Amino acid sequence: MSAQPDAGAPALSRFVTDDLGEVREWLDRVYGSRLLMGRIREGTARLAVSAADAGPLRTTDLTLPGTMTCRNRDIETVRAGLVLSGTVTIEDAQGVHRYGPGDALMATFPGDDLVSRAENLRIRTVTLPVDLLADVAGTPHNGSAWPPRLLSRSPHGPAASRMIADALALTDALLSGPAATHPLVVGNAARLLAAGILAAFPTTLTVREEARADHVDATPAVLRLAVAHIEAHYADPDLSLADIAAAACATPRAVQYAFRRHHGTTPMGYVRRVRLAAAHADLLAADPAAGATVSAIAARWGFYHLGRFSAFYRRVYGRSPRDTLST
Repeated sequence: MSAQPDAGAPALSRFVTDDLGEVREWLDRVYGSRLLMGRIREGTARLAVSAADAGPLRTTDLTLPGTMTCRNRDIETVRAGLVLSGTVTIEDAQGVHRYGPGDALMATFPGDDLVSRAENLRIRTVTLPVDLLADVAGTPHNGSAWPPRLLSRSPHGPAASRMIADALALTDALLSGPAATHPLVVGNAARLLAAGILAAFPTTLTVREEARADHVDATPAVLRLAVAHIEAHYADPDLSLADIAAAACATPRAVQYAFRRHHGTTPMGYVRRVRLAAAHADLLAADPAAGATVSAIAARWGFYHLGRFSAFYRRVYGRSPRDTLST
């Protein structure tokens, strides 16, 4: 039986606080995020959130003051977002992903294990159950594509980001108006957002026949162009899969296949390896007596979670970054 949104008028709410303990509780209760570290500057900075809940559909307009680092794991829902101001950096098994104003992103997906770092962030988000996405995609829940996987946190390009922005704006208008009391409006608003997310982001729910064509395109020539672009631009914190694919004159999916086939990793995983090598070189050259630290060097290359950086470094170089710095 198809999963249907629980129709009904949405519950609208607003929450404002500058208390870090309340920020922690709210993030855990609503987003399933464990706050690892937070800093709110003195003054008027406050966490502020406006939310609309209608069954499994939830939209939020969230302002996170200062700097917040959070951990997400064992998430069961899909949450896509659109950055309005500030920045958010997500580090997961595939690498480090940075987003700024106007960027759409997949904030969480079932099976995720990630650390995110928000700086003066304002973000619009929508949360949906993965079952609804599967129904809209026409994917059987007991088929070979289940459970679904996220192939990239970034959308297919700027047009896809605009599509998410438009879908969120339309849904907000519907949920805040008198039409929101009609069950059909709420139910179809959820399906509209699910369709927009499926069209904007690559997941195994939608990658089927088109994957074969991209697989053919995953040639060494594509790989050489992609690697050359990474080697020239790995220091750019905004380097993305879309940038790499454009430089390789191929689709993002074709570039992903090329890296999996020839390097056993993803394009952003390869970027992460190159940045780790740069961090290794900096650790060898740095002088701890002059104030150099592992955490500062790691952050310079986009590794904001020191424990993960140390584990990754030890796996590649056979020693800890602290030992490298001190020799």
